[in-house]
Amino acid sequence: MRTTLLQRPGAVKRETFTRILEEAFLDLKGELDARIKMLGFSSRGYARVELQGDDSEIVLELVSRRLGLAHTEFSAIELYGNYEGIVTSLGAENLDVDLGIENPKPLRAKVKVSSLRAQLTDGKTLPLREIVDHYCLYPESKVTIRITELEPGSGTIEGWLADSQLQQYSEWIGSGLDRIQVFNCSHQEVESAIRRAKLERDIVSTEPMTLTSHSVLCKLGTDGIGLIPKLGRILRESELKPFLPKRIRARCRPW
Repeated sequence: MRTTLLQRPGAVKRETFTRILEEAFLDLKGELDARIKMLGFSSRGYARVELQGDDSEIVLELVSRRLGLAHTEFSAIELYGNYEGIVTSLGAENLDVDLGIENPKPLRAKVKVSSLRAQLTDGKTLPLREIVDHYCLYPESKVTIRITELEPGSGTIEGWLADSQLQQYSEWIGSGLDRIQVFNCSHQEVESAIRRAKLERDIVSTEPMTLTSHSVLCKLGTDGIGLIPKLGRILRESELKPFLPKRIRARCRPW
């Protein structure tokens, strides 16, 4: 069976991404009888794969839960449905989120800055760029949105952040622990960089967001911004951004 994953290389070389994907698949399937064949990439850059083997249907469900599937058909999108997507860009008034839609034509969902202000800043009129910086809604970030407007004729798709996305932010901010969001590298590279920089005592865990983006959770009292130069010297081709609960509470909302 063929499917399109909600995973794409971003700034990572495609050959490297393919290796990361194959390694993640082997770990995910365990002893189940399934094989993955890379078919290439969609027009939006998402990985197209074929699953084979007696347990391929079971593994497809695991893939859907762990890696995510792109919604390539506009007709499959439902009003008020919740969908995972990848942030692609930001304009003056909108955050663009790619659900993977290709047919009948490529489309992106828009999350208006007014919606983000209502959900993330208690209505404060912060610029979109500042909201993006506080919540690390940078390109290649994975987010879940709820569709609030769907117009097949014009191809309009608009949404708000889904309740599950807000719950994740609430938990992250409620912990009071700084995070470092790392883009454009593998999980193994992040773990290796932490060891090489001798930061094991400062880090609680590394949580994969996608195959090439990760959330590094700092220990209580650790200054996340202070760790970025140390990791950045090793992860030279990656982008590192701080997620700071204290700053978010001060500038956005108390949560």
